[in-house]
Amino acid sequence: MRRRWAVVGLAVLVLALGIAANVTEARLLPYGPTSVSASLGQDVQVSPFRLHVTGAQAATTVTDPGLFGDATTIDSDGVWVVVDLSYATVDTIRSPAAGGILVRDPSGRAYPVSNRSPATEWLAGADTWVGGQLAFEVAPDALAGLVLEFAPSSTLYGPMPNTYALIPLDLDGTLVDNVELVDAEPLAVGER
Repeated sequence: MRRRWAVVGLAVLVLALGIAANVTEARLLPYGPTSVSASLGQDVQVSPFRLHVTGAQAATTVTDPGLFGDATTIDSDGVWVVVDLSYATVDTIRSPAAGGILVRDPSGRAYPVSNRSPATEWLAGADTWVGGQLAFEVAPDALAGLVLEFAPSSTLYGPMPNTYALIPLDLDGTLVDNVELVDAEPLAVGER
């Protein structure tokens, strides 16, 4: 009799574990980041941000207009890639996480926003689009196939899976002499 109860108990335990595993798998979202692709001129949702990349250009120098009209030209050992973009949040005022915006070349090299450039990440609010430029210093051989990677959130307890956007910059290798950087500013309703 004991043996029969042990077999029945084990069968019930296996059945309960199977049901629990199926329910858990059906209820839990995948863990880890997933990518969302977009192209220039498209809006893309990357929680908690919405992003719109207008264009990009490569330059040998960039000019910081300065606060009081004292412009400074900044050279690079590589090439400057200046990306025109705008973003807004879906919930509260915030800026992308440090290191959350970078450009990546086809060989996997990553180039963060240059700390030598005044064009850095900015604050945006819920449905308040703010547009500006970000400047990256990349290797001269990295222009073909550059992709902007926008991974703005580093929260552990946010919506899962975390998403990041990949936007090809479509640079044709043409270099302009100089790009004068502009400050980020709020955009009018409906503008990107």
